[in-house]
Amino acid sequence: MKISDSKALLKSLCGLPRETEWVEFKVNKFDPDDVARYVSGLANSAILKGERRAYLAFGIENETHNIVGTAISLKSEKVGNEVFEHWLTRALDPHLNLEFVTIQIEDKTVELIAIDPAYQRPVRYRKDAFIRVDSVLKPLGEYPERERALWLATSSFAFEQGVALHHVTPNEVFSLFEPETLLEMLGVQARSRKSTIEQLMGMGLLIDDRQGRLDVTNLFALLAAKNLSTIPSVAGKAPRVIEYKRTKKLDAVGDVTGQLGYAIGFKRLLQHVMTRMPHEEIMITGIRQNKYPIPEIAARELIANALIHQDFTQPGHPTVEVFKDKVQITNPGAPLVDPNRFIDAPSKSRNERLAAMMRRIGLCEERGSGIDRALEAIEKDALPAPLFREVEGSTVVIIYRPGSFAEMSKEGRVRACYQHACLRFESNEPMSNASFRKRLGLPDSQYPQASIVIRDTIEAGLIRPLSEEQANRNARYVPFYA
Repeated sequence: MKISDSKALLKSLCGLPRETEWVEFKVNKFDPDDVARYVSGLANSAILKGERRAYLAFGIENETHNIVGTAISLKSEKVGNEVFEHWLTRALDPHLNLEFVTIQIEDKTVELIAIDPAYQRPVRYRKDAFIRVDSVLKPLGEYPERERALWLATSSFAFEQGVALHHVTPNEVFSLFEPETLLEMLGVQARSRKSTIEQLMGMGLLIDDRQGRLDVTNLFALLAAKNLSTIPSVAGKAPRVIEYKRTKKLDAVGDVTGQLGYAIGFKRLLQHVMTRMPHEEIMITGIRQNKYPIPEIAARELIANALIHQDFTQPGHPTVEVFKDKVQITNPGAPLVDPNRFIDAPSKSRNERLAAMMRRIGLCEERGSGIDRALEAIEKDALPAPLFREVEGSTVVIIYRPGSFAEMSKEGRVRACYQHACLRFESNEPMSNASFRKRLGLPDSQYPQASIVIRDTIEAGLIRPLSEEQANRNARYVPFYA
């Protein structure tokens, strides 16, 4: 985060209370070891206080916050033969992003070190970590409760909290984003532009940069950008939709990368995907509606999952590929849960804040229920079971268009049996031959064919009999993990 208006920042810092734990003022006292310890303590304190930066300034009285100037020139200082700035960066673990700024206030010089906290682990100098307690520098080890809180804070920092754009004006927020649309989707009323900005700051989507302007978080950019490609940190994360003429990637007939943020553009994205599929118009209670080969709710949940669970540190767009026989959804990042346990395992997400916002807006289901809803819709239409897998560090989901039982592969039938058993188990109802036949759309006369698939699924180690003593006609089955 580069300082854009150093004088405005200094005025803001001088107006803070004396006991602020992430700011330290000095005049002419300079000792490299002392500075390194303070940088450690200030960085760690900033994390605990939820501040984006910490500051160490020379030329300001600590008691009064009066600007008196300093004779120190940090860029000229050395430790041995090494420039102090380089020495300090090297001496800290982990290495920090430090910005050294010289500020002239009338005839007085202020030297400022702006410190970006580390989010991997507490900052240490010579193997020791420090913390500010009120205005006093202390070894972190003397405060175990703060050390535990610090470890928790460093491990929970996410991409969404990072800054996408620095030092923007309120007018630029309205020019580059759709803040009013986002608040409306969230059910929040804002009567003026000023109120809109205040609401977004209260949600942590915009941040006061202490220089008279605002920092835009990655989360706000992802949700409400008018054009994601113009914002460097999220430029490669706009959803991409590719349409193919046949069943392979040899003949693309359409390739569109979206521009809008996920919240304000999701309905348009979903509509674009659905209309790439062949569909027919039908009348329902006198209203003409489109009937698609894949349930819209299934596409909605699985596309939303791809956006929410992607790894933003990995390159690549979340991508939806529409083939003649299937729809394939890919997001960067290996799944955090074994794909065979997507239905039952507790939900895990790299991007909890993004997920919470999408759920609050109503663009996806409550935590952990999206996959279940998608599969229930697919089963209701007796469609082939979707395939979940990891491919070279990405998560891939394939939704198949309608096909008969005879057209299903053995692997597809086994997958359908396993997923059906999982869904039934989640509803406290073991799977039976009858329930499986209904899921496949098979008549009672095909009892033997369903039994063969159940046997194959048992042999694959994916399901097991509810009881070893049960009779074949009354047999019930549960997933292997039950």
